[in-house]
Amino acid sequence: MNKKLSFIALALLVGLSQTWAVDPRIEQGARFEAKGQYDKALGEYRAMLAENKKNTEAYMAAGKVRMKMKDYKGAVANFRLAYGYDPSLTDAYEGAAKAYEAMGQQAKADAERAKMKGGKAATAKTETAKAETKAEPAKTAQPAQTAPVAKAEPAKPAAPAKVETPKAAQSAPATAVASEDPFEKGKALLAEGRYAEAAPLWRVVLSKKPGDAGAYFYAGLTRYEMGEYDKAEFNLKKGLSYKERGNDANYYLAKINQKSKRTEQEKKYLSAYLKKAAPDAKFRKAAEDRLAEINAVASAAAEEKAMQEAEAKALKEAKKSGNDKSKSVEVAPQREDVAPTASNSIANANALYADGYHEAALQMYKALLENEITPDERYFAMLQMGNIYREMRDFHSAVTRYRDVVREFPDSDWATEAERALEDAVWLEKHASELPRNKR
Repeated sequence: MNKKLSFIALALLVGLSQTWAVDPRIEQGARFEAKGQYDKALGEYRAMLAENKKNTEAYMAAGKVRMKMKDYKGAVANFRLAYGYDPSLTDAYEGAAKAYEAMGQQAKADAERAKMKGGKAATAKTETAKAETKAEPAKTAQPAQTAPVAKAEPAKPAAPAKVETPKAAQSAPATAVASEDPFEKGKALLAEGRYAEAAPLWRVVLSKKPGDAGAYFYAGLTRYEMGEYDKAEFNLKKGLSYKERGNDANYYLAKINQKSKRTEQEKKYLSAYLKKAAPDAKFRKAAEDRLAEINAVASAAAEEKAMQEAEAKALKEAKKSGNDKSKSVEVAPQREDVAPTASNSIANANALYADGYHEAALQMYKALLENEITPDERYFAMLQMGNIYREMRDFHSAVTRYRDVVREFPDSDWATEAERALEDAVWLEKHASELPRNKR
């Protein structure tokens, strides 16, 4: 009897621990979210998903953050993954529906809510089927996951096994067409993020229609999403003549070249995209902002080069005249009157850094991090602070800043540069005593 009671008590304890145990990263993410630090919150949820890709709690939390960021497409993806792993999550269906409504796609929102009702009915039907037919448990369990709209035809529960898209939920004829047409089926799978399933379908289309620009475009987009940039580039170039979205291929080709640090090629594709893009085109603002950033960096580099050339010339003249180098070429003084003010900006901080006012630039970057700035500006400011600390021979602080960039923004455009600079700074920190003194 005592053993039986002990077993029951243990079971209750386990049940309570599973019910009340909260991953501390959820709480930390919520704190970041409350402060409006959405990227940091997403970082916590990504860490959870790295350990368990089926963590519905993390998907739900990420979906809610994406809604606040107005990244409705990302919100849909997270909510759908949540109910994909747990069809009983009614909040996930409703979350996806609200995201579609925010994008003005009411039909898709209705389809998500229809899935929620269908999912409940399918779950109840499955439980009944399990009780009545124990001989075929595998067949009865399958529809519980992927049979969102099977009200009218209970005799065909296994048919919609892969039907998870809003189109399929709207009408049975649309599902049949999508399943027969590899092009439409590939587009649907791509929209759902099922890239590995979509990829072979483009080869099927091309085997039937050699040279089809649409198939090449979507094949390139699929490979891009899979991170296979060489294959993506090959296909997207062939998809440039696609009438419907060929110009978008220019934008994705620019992104690929950005990742490969081929700036001139990136500029070429961005310019080509903007030349054809409508004023309200999906990627127009992003392309304009990136092109402006490239030009600003190029301009700053040109100014830096001119300054270095002027300094070299001054050194040369000083040596010729026989004057003391320390008197002829002075380090730009630290201007006490340049302090963080309301006019702080990344551009002003960059200008101070380029002119050699390292302490003033450092303070301005610090002030910017305390204000509301975009994620791009935040990780760039952190990277620049690392660069300044390195020039000031404060290698420990440089390492800390570079690590912050890599940890907080692993998917950012500057993460690769931060990793390279981090390795360099770590080496410098270990060998600081062996290095010549900084003469600047």
